[in-house]
Amino acid sequence: MSELMKGRKFQLWEYHVSHGSLLIRSPAGPEFETSIDIICVGVEYLAAPRHLGEITVSDASEAEIGRLEEILGKKLLPPSRIWALQGSRQRSLLVAVFLKVQEHLGNIFDSPFSR
Repeated sequence: MSELMKGRKFQLWEYHVSHGSLLIRSPAGPEFETSIDIICVGVEYLAAPRHLGEITVSDASEAEIGRLEEILGKKLLPPSRIWALQGSRQRSLLVAVFLKVQEHLGNIFDSPFSR
């Protein structure tokens, strides 16, 4: 996953409240022919700046999971998972049911949720 994301700048791109659908995108541009999408569904929690910069995605630590359970006031059980979006200046936490990283060949304004 990290090779696909290496050198890319990501930002919060689109959110739909109805299904908790979140798109984090590194748009195509002069340096890159394709966009890279991080598609999340069933988002329950996100603490992140709009512009994330270069990030990697990993599992959250036990301490981070404990802190999120305290914030949300409940035990986080499957199917929810907790991911960490690690940037050069911050570590942002995300609770969602599903997360997928994929290359996007279309227009930067296309939405994976309107299909």
